[in-house]
Amino acid sequence: MKRLFILIALSSFAFAGEGSIYSRYGIGDIHLTARGKNVGMGSVGIGMSSETSINFANPASLTSLTRTLFTAGYQYRNYHSEDATGTSIIGTGNLSEFGIAFPIYSPKKIVLSLGVLPYSSVGYHQEVERTTSGQHIFQQFEGRGGLNSAQVSVSYAATPALMLGVTSHYLFGAIYKDQTISFTSSDFFGGSYNQTLSMSGFAVTVGGLYHGIDKALGIETNGTVNLGATIFSGSTLDVDDELLRNFSSHQDTVAINNNTLTLPMGFSVGLSYLRNKIVYAADVDFHNWDNFKINGAHPTEIQNSLRFGAGAELLPADNFTDSFWERVAYRVGGYYRITNVNVNGTSIDELFASVGLGFPLSFESRLNLGLEYGIRGTTSASLIKDTIVRFTLSLTASELMFIPPPID
Repeated sequence: MKRLFILIALSSFAFAGEGSIYSRYGIGDIHLTARGKNVGMGSVGIGMSSETSINFANPASLTSLTRTLFTAGYQYRNYHSEDATGTSIIGTGNLSEFGIAFPIYSPKKIVLSLGVLPYSSVGYHQEVERTTSGQHIFQQFEGRGGLNSAQVSVSYAATPALMLGVTSHYLFGAIYKDQTISFTSSDFFGGSYNQTLSMSGFAVTVGGLYHGIDKALGIETNGTVNLGATIFSGSTLDVDDELLRNFSSHQDTVAINNNTLTLPMGFSVGLSYLRNKIVYAADVDFHNWDNFKINGAHPTEIQNSLRFGAGAELLPADNFTDSFWERVAYRVGGYYRITNVNVNGTSIDELFASVGLGFPLSFESRLNLGLEYGIRGTTSASLIKDTIVRFTLSLTASELMFIPPPID
């Protein structure tokens, strides 16, 4: 009976979810590094820097900060998933960013940043009913959890134009995968699998940002072009794999310690162009997921990922005597990503468009809103098409927000 349960459970494909069903593969949906205001610009930011926001995409960009900044964000996601048999709709939300950055040595523009960000997320739920050899079978598959990054970043100005930075990541989290099976016939016994993967490890991101690369190359423009690049080192995570089997007659637990999970290295390149109070930006990201391994084995559903993103921002007026709407930032963008998932020989790609607004609160404090609409996957080849809407709210505040104005 145990063999029958294992065979059926491993041969089934999950179709509905509390997120994207494709998060069942690897370590789940991989989150983009650009947060806050960058969401409205197609989540680009490798070649960007700002005095009023913390750019987690490139640690070298922190050199632009001249005072302490705090940031926190929340993201709500709605998934409309469909296949050849039906549809499902689910919504979920969680903290999307939390960080603080402050200058520690102004002459060299040395800035320190601390943050906690989600790295990946798993969220799916499936219910399957089928009849095999005259037996009615009911199965459930569920996954949740993911990886987080607790990180420390340092940046400094190597020259007046060249900025460098490094981020040290502590990656940690757990992924829970549950499977159950039951039969209408009393001739068969049902059961369940409950697997917990607890993971932790370290990684490093190195970044650079060159201000005015157009001038350095002797190219005449009517604005300023910045070039940025980052390299993610990858990581080998320690994994504690615990499997709990429940059957009608007994229960047994198998704890497998000292396993490993290999995260691949990746790199990103980005440009930004400032002209007439408008910032144009574009990024390219690549991660070598062909080197992803769980306990030394590479899952056949995992492939290399590649993303192209572009966006623009109409910068706000910086004088508080201007009208409120003149001090609002307007953003638009989008991206196309070949994700790291390939199912049934089909690459699971996604296309997103985004818009955003940045509302002034006081001094250098802003409330940033971002709205994204995208499509992932396809209904062909017995697969799932996800229509995804993401709404991001983030608050960035400087220490000036907490200093009361003088009273005459």
